[in-house]
Amino acid sequence: MDILIIFLVVIFVLLIRQNKRTTKDNKSEKESKSKSTQEKQSKAASKTIYQKIGEYGELKVNEKLNLLVDDEGLHRYISDLTFIDSDGNSHQIDHIAIRENGIFCIETKNYGGWIFGNEYQKKWTQTFPNRRRFYFLNPLKQNQSHVNYLSKALDDKYKINSIIVFVQNNIDKSRVKNCPNVINLKDLNNYLEIYNDGSTQYSLEDINEIYDLLFDIQSEITDEEHIENVQKIRMLIEEGKCPRCGGEIVERIAKRGPNAGQKFYGCSNFPKCWYKKNIK
Repeated sequence: MDILIIFLVVIFVLLIRQNKRTTKDNKSEKESKSKSTQEKQSKAASKTIYQKIGEYGELKVNEKLNLLVDDEGLHRYISDLTFIDSDGNSHQIDHIAIRENGIFCIETKNYGGWIFGNEYQKKWTQTFPNRRRFYFLNPLKQNQSHVNYLSKALDDKYKINSIIVFVQNNIDKSRVKNCPNVINLKDLNNYLEIYNDGSTQYSLEDINEIYDLLFDIQSEITDEEHIENVQKIRMLIEEGKCPRCGGEIVERIAKRGPNAGQKFYGCSNFPKCWYKKNIK
């Protein structure tokens, strides 16, 4: 009888310990799931904040461009133009202004702090008084890609000018050097009005034709689909695949031009495919 009692007591103790362990594991699992959920919510909230900041910046540029609209129709603009290129890749442009003196592809940046950069740097620097620093892609290179694809979409018939607008008016030419087309929001309209490349002079008919062409290439793709498209292109590049034709990306050396002798990455299907990217 004593042995039976001892056996039952041992079983009872083991059951209590197992129950505590199970309870602890369940609690740990719940805490892990809760933490994961909180992280996802935090990332989603951050994404929403950045999106709202960007949308506010684009709104401020829209307000400026609206001031130039006249009854004669010699200043027209389109905002948030998304189009699909011949390779099936999507591109989203903040604003395009069409005027007598040219077509302007405008990239909007709503960044605070002090901005440092130049034409050739891959990344620019955003610095705050508390010495915190953040880096972002060179907006000139970013927008030049938009310009190139937009020009191709218009059959290379028109010259496209690039403008980078900083909404918070924090561009100081002593910190952003030799970049005349990187401007503050307050200077946008004056820049557009006095721009003169010495040759461009569009008529009202030209402006209307360009405006209609841009609307014709506009895609119904959603923002989410565009972001997914961009992510797929980045994944292909990281895997060493050409985002245009699927060929291999190989190292090459420029044989002519201002970059002669310099290495770059190009598509193995050249000259059928002209995709290239600079070596970091």
